[in-house]
Amino acid sequence: MRKTKFHLFFCLFLTVFSSTYLQAQTIENSINLYGASYPQEKIHIHFDKESYLPGETIWFKAYVFEENLPSERSTNFYAALYDEKGKLVQQQMSPVFSGSSDGHFTIPDSLGSAGLICRAYTNWMLNFDTAMLFTRAIKIISNKTEPETSKKTVSLQFFPEGGQIIGGIVNTIAFKASYNNGIPYFVNGVIKDQETGEVIMPLAVLHDGMGKFDLDFQPGHKYYAEWVDNNGAKQQTWLPDTKPNGVSLKLSVQKDKLFYNLVNRTGNDSLHVLMYMYQKIFYKSNLAVTASVPHTGLIPTNELPSGTMQVTVFDANWQPVAERVAFLNNNNYGINAAVFTKEVSTKKRGKNTLEIFVADTIPANMSLSISDADMNFETTAHSIVSDFLLKGDVKGYIHNPAFYFTNNVDADVRNKLDLVMLTHGWRRYNWADMMVQKTPAVKFQPDDFLGVYGQIGEEAMRKMEEDEKVTLIVKTVDSTNNFYTLIPEKNGFIRQKGLVFYDSASVYFTFNKNKLLNRQMAFSNSNFTLQQPAAINNYKNYLVFDTAGIVYNPATSLFKYYSENGGIRSFNNEKTMEALVIKSGGWRNWKNDPVIKMNDRYTSGMFSGGVGGYAIDVLHDEKSWTKLDIYTYIRNTIPALVIGNVNVLDGRKLYYSQRLVTVYIDERPVENSELEIMSLSQVAFLKFIPMFSGISADAGGSVIGPILAVYTKKGNDLIDRSPTEKDLGMVKVAGYSALKEFYSPNYAEGNVTTGTDARTTLLWMPYVLTDKNNRKIPVTFYNNDFTKKIRLVLEGINDEGKMIRIEKIIE
Repeated sequence: MRKTKFHLFFCLFLTVFSSTYLQAQTIENSINLYGASYPQEKIHIHFDKESYLPGETIWFKAYVFEENLPSERSTNFYAALYDEKGKLVQQQMSPVFSGSSDGHFTIPDSLGSAGLICRAYTNWMLNFDTAMLFTRAIKIISNKTEPETSKKTVSLQFFPEGGQIIGGIVNTIAFKASYNNGIPYFVNGVIKDQETGEVIMPLAVLHDGMGKFDLDFQPGHKYYAEWVDNNGAKQQTWLPDTKPNGVSLKLSVQKDKLFYNLVNRTGNDSLHVLMYMYQKIFYKSNLAVTASVPHTGLIPTNELPSGTMQVTVFDANWQPVAERVAFLNNNNYGINAAVFTKEVSTKKRGKNTLEIFVADTIPANMSLSISDADMNFETTAHSIVSDFLLKGDVKGYIHNPAFYFTNNVDADVRNKLDLVMLTHGWRRYNWADMMVQKTPAVKFQPDDFLGVYGQIGEEAMRKMEEDEKVTLIVKTVDSTNNFYTLIPEKNGFIRQKGLVFYDSASVYFTFNKNKLLNRQMAFSNSNFTLQQPAAINNYKNYLVFDTAGIVYNPATSLFKYYSENGGIRSFNNEKTMEALVIKSGGWRNWKNDPVIKMNDRYTSGMFSGGVGGYAIDVLHDEKSWTKLDIYTYIRNTIPALVIGNVNVLDGRKLYYSQRLVTVYIDERPVENSELEIMSLSQVAFLKFIPMFSGISADAGGSVIGPILAVYTKKGNDLIDRSPTEKDLGMVKVAGYSALKEFYSPNYAEGNVTTGTDARTTLLWMPYVLTDKNNRKIPVTFYNNDFTKKIRLVLEGINDEGKMIRIEKIIE
């Protein structure tokens, strides 16, 4: 009998032990599964300014992270502007390369809104909590001082540390007071005991409407806050009810250690603690914590990445009983970089020279904006650091998140950041789903750039040979032709993904053998990407301007110019120099930009460089046939290039900034007379380098100065591959949003434009690239006719996920 009881007890023990062990394994496996299969993407956008005039262009560079590294998952970036009533104004779609993308919006000059909302995401992000999509309010400088929103109200919320209040012990309670648009409200009030009416303590705001206090919650007692709202009315807000059972959890981060304190009131001594971030478990512990003795644990954090982490406490049955988010700042997320000012001039159209220096050898991808600091007057509330380390992992509105990274060693700043953690905690996981390893429903698969899709009819399927293939010719607006050979699927379906083209493309299609069947094959005109919704419902949550309105000085010289001259449209009409076919020192998509492809295909050695040079793709220029010769073609195309007088014997000379230009054909120095007799139909590519330094045996030694390199067609470029519509099907397919290059005048000698220069953004460089061989980037720009104070912002990432943020005022 005793053996039977022992056997039953032992079997029950094994059952409980096995169940608990399996639950523990399930939780750990589920978190690891989520991290491996469902990593979270997040977005930061570097805008060229913080506020804009109606009619201006919003330039932006987007960075996409997957957890804490540049994303390699998504290839399409979607962004849209909505007005203050949530209606769609514009949308943009651009390709993602190396975790980044860029684009622009043009603000309608008739816009009546005082604010816009930028909403951005990737396809993959739509599978998860859409509250985590990128949203940002953009201020518009106009006569309106604030968006049309509903009447302002204020609210007071309480957040017990760990998630619940346990009766009979001292609990830490955080609070947050804010307007209905999220702006902090500096509440004034007291905490009272309902049973006695006694004032327990004042409600003291520590930072941006937030604060915290410790209170010994007595069983059977209820507590409330008595406070005054923005209209002077007295309000009451009850604290959450106490629970007789549960776990009290308190965290504190001190130097390189995380301390957690537990008070166990679950009725069972066994507790389990997990600490995780970026969907990876970094700490786990199984504890025996009695109800009579609190437990203090320590987690070393010096080797961990910086960012938002979470601690979850489970009871003996692996049910979550307490949670807390905290921020770890180990100062290990930055790129060692600097911006040096070499030459500064705030005179009218003065020349400014900078140097960007990156000490790290890891390849870095950055963006640079330089603007008028009086027009772009506000301190930046968001940065690449705050978006990726804080905002991208915490739900809800955070006021001025960039503030929390202004001083990484200031204990006061860190304490204020912990208030954000206490009042913005959220659960990434549904633990009930995690216990049964239920995974998210993936409705949106990772994309593969643009795609074209077709279908072959049933009759053609019966008639065509088994090895029949389909040829696609994708002709883009710059006349680039790309050829693809496709094998139809068994059901006649045809697809080609991985396409990159801007604006639109004509897609020609044909069977390779039996072209008579072409009429029984059709392609869709869709590129199978997403369309932005025409309106959003929660727009009022994002128009979070200050309750006092936009503080702006209308006496700013640039604003006065626009006010007195009919707005931005007048300036747009005055500009006389526009960059059309010239690519100057820019970088967008090194794999797909036709100019970059031509440069890689034709140039070599010392001719492949040329910082600040001009590259012209003649081969794909549809208008080149209208020019008789090279001289006619380059006239007024390369700024400051002067063509000399006619010389029948030697040919016309070329001059740049009063210096003679050396001419090369296929990287061989020639006399200008050879250039005179050359037909433009022979030319594939032109490259002009203002400051060329090299050695040429044919030229008799070193060559220093401006050069024009002419490259004649070779290889496949000699073949006319222009598609004809005879025997071909064709469909027009929309591509990525059309490109627009930033206009930056060069006020060097001999290149002074007329009109008024009233640019509010002086320079926008979406791609500043460095690596171990190229760590210094020179930057030259010219002032406008008004600016006396310049704001510079440099942001970016490297291949290891380290970030850079430099902001300077130059006077």
